[in-house]
Amino acid sequence: MIESLVRRFKFKLCIVLIILLPCIFAGYGNIVYAVDYAPSYNYSYWNDAVAAPAAYKAAAIMDGKQIGVGGLTEPNDIFVSNNNQVYILDSGNNRVIVTDSSFKLIDIFDSFSNNGETDKFSKPQGIFVTGEGHVYIADTENQRIVHLDQNNELVKIIDSPESDLLSENFEFKPAKLVVDNAERIYAMALGVFDGFMEFSADGIFTTFIGANKVKVDPIEYIWKILSTREQRARLVQFIPTEFSNLDIDEDGFIYAVSMEQTNEDVKKLNAQGIDILRRDGYIPPRGDIRYNYEEGPSRLIDIIVADSEIYSVLDAKRGRIFTYNGDGYLLYVFGGLGNRLGEFHTPIAIERIGDNFLVLDKMLGEITVFEPTEYGLILNEAIRSYYHGDEEKATELFNRVVNMNANFEYAYGGIGKAFLRSGNYEMAVKYFKESIDRKNYSKAFILFRRENMREIFPVLMTVICLLAVCFPLIRKFLISRIRRITFFKKDVIKYPLRLILHPFDEYWELKYRREKKTNLIISFVILALLSLTRMLQEQYNGFLVNYNNPKEFNSLLQIVYVVLPVLFWSVANWSLTTLIDGEGKFSEIFTSTCFALTPLILIGIPWILLSNFISAEEASFYYFMQSFAVLWCLYLLFVGNMTVHQFTPSKTVGSMILTVGAIGFMAFLCLLFFNLIQQLLAFGFTIFREIQLRF
Repeated sequence: MIESLVRRFKFKLCIVLIILLPCIFAGYGNIVYAVDYAPSYNYSYWNDAVAAPAAYKAAAIMDGKQIGVGGLTEPNDIFVSNNNQVYILDSGNNRVIVTDSSFKLIDIFDSFSNNGETDKFSKPQGIFVTGEGHVYIADTENQRIVHLDQNNELVKIIDSPESDLLSENFEFKPAKLVVDNAERIYAMALGVFDGFMEFSADGIFTTFIGANKVKVDPIEYIWKILSTREQRARLVQFIPTEFSNLDIDEDGFIYAVSMEQTNEDVKKLNAQGIDILRRDGYIPPRGDIRYNYEEGPSRLIDIIVADSEIYSVLDAKRGRIFTYNGDGYLLYVFGGLGNRLGEFHTPIAIERIGDNFLVLDKMLGEITVFEPTEYGLILNEAIRSYYHGDEEKATELFNRVVNMNANFEYAYGGIGKAFLRSGNYEMAVKYFKESIDRKNYSKAFILFRRENMREIFPVLMTVICLLAVCFPLIRKFLISRIRRITFFKKDVIKYPLRLILHPFDEYWELKYRREKKTNLIISFVILALLSLTRMLQEQYNGFLVNYNNPKEFNSLLQIVYVVLPVLFWSVANWSLTTLIDGEGKFSEIFTSTCFALTPLILIGIPWILLSNFISAEEASFYYFMQSFAVLWCLYLLFVGNMTVHQFTPSKTVGSMILTVGAIGFMAFLCLLFFNLIQQLLAFGFTIFREIQLRF
């Protein structure tokens, strides 16, 4: 008996595996990474790297010899003052080079007078120049911050501070710094994990601000709980991630980057150190989101803030500059690592002169100057116009952007907002859908729907009244004739409808009275209809509730998503219930499961249409009905199992829980099997390529 059951179980499992074989290669399409594209690209709403026109092009490369100061040795920072003077921190030579915007030498200094004695810098890493021309230098190896006036005369030196907030063995090694309008200094010190060090205008340390959150590894945390005190002392400590750089805007907000490799790599800190950065874009500001696993995510090492809340970050991992607007939408990407013009070896810092970018290469000691292309100029001006409320000009410019780059979804949103404010709700709906902006789409759709309802309401009511008056005639002549037309037995439709309303009676009839062949036919019809329903939902559900990528639609997968769970459930349930005295046959389990899915069809199909006429606030009705359909199916599945196997309610619940566990085990075996097949195929392909290359 047991051997027979095992053979039957193996047979069913083989059927499932054969069905799943076409899925072995599912998902083996070409995965597109950002590295597959030219240096200029963007990311779509679906996180795909899409080609884009170049927003910037390299115009020139400047080095120390061209400036007239000899070679630069491991420069660490660059700063552009309000009067467009360029300050280059040549760390290897312990000096500061000052040029104009055309890189003509203005000044060079490597020391200052300190109480009548010459004092020199030692490996400085950061520089900041105020609007009045005062220079602040993070003199890293000398463990101090040096404040010079516009004539390079010493104002003050901030040495290692003393405070209860600092540990006894604290070493003050400032690396980067900014100064606000109140002359408060915010310094990033090496080895400090508590945030930025804030100093008053007098150079007195006051507090830390903006510390990153501690990232806790769950496995390490569990080990810590289970370890002894001595073992815990040797384990890795959970500490916040260090910042890598910072900048400050004209309003005194600090923009900071860190190498956390999370969605909060970029922050905008207010005076209390609270992150207020808006992350409303399709992806959080963190550089590349598509990358090869071996290379890893972006490593952000610098940030520069321009006007209109536009900011750019530098990725040291791939040498790219990512520019975002104040809402966190990615505008453009340029740069890269390499030996061509516009590529770098070791990019370390970025700055801006107007719309031009300056990128400092530490290893080569060069500054690459990037100028905006026509596309970049138009896009920058469109962002500024929209930021300052000039919507008419912004709309015109966004239209030009779209004509040059149809992949830039954010521009459609800018045009849509202009149409929304002008009262053209139909066009606003169209453009918000193009930009995949559901929030504003809902606002425009409500107004568009209200506008149309006023026009069609009289006609709609007239049609309803006419149908009500003529219904007796329609019923007598039309419906009666339709009823005479029969392509199949009416019972095929009626029985599933009766079952979902009277499950106890109809499941009993399904087991003991109804013809098995008819039940199987109806079951396959239900599976086919449910597969069709899923396909229609995937393609035609309303925009506000449809989060599926239309480019990834696969009708075969939709069929698999319907048929596979039913087969897994039937096989697992039959295998288990056979061992616990269940009376249900495999065919009965299969048909009862299929019949239980009927509510998904009855509720799903009408809501495909209705979902196209609801707003975001009304979407809760859609989700409620979908949840109701699922709960209804679970109830029918429970009744079906209890009736087919003649179990008590408690035993039915237990068997269903065990069935879910068995499905998980079966899925694990299938994944193991597929992984083995894929590895064998990969091994075979490698052998084939090796033979091909050798012979």
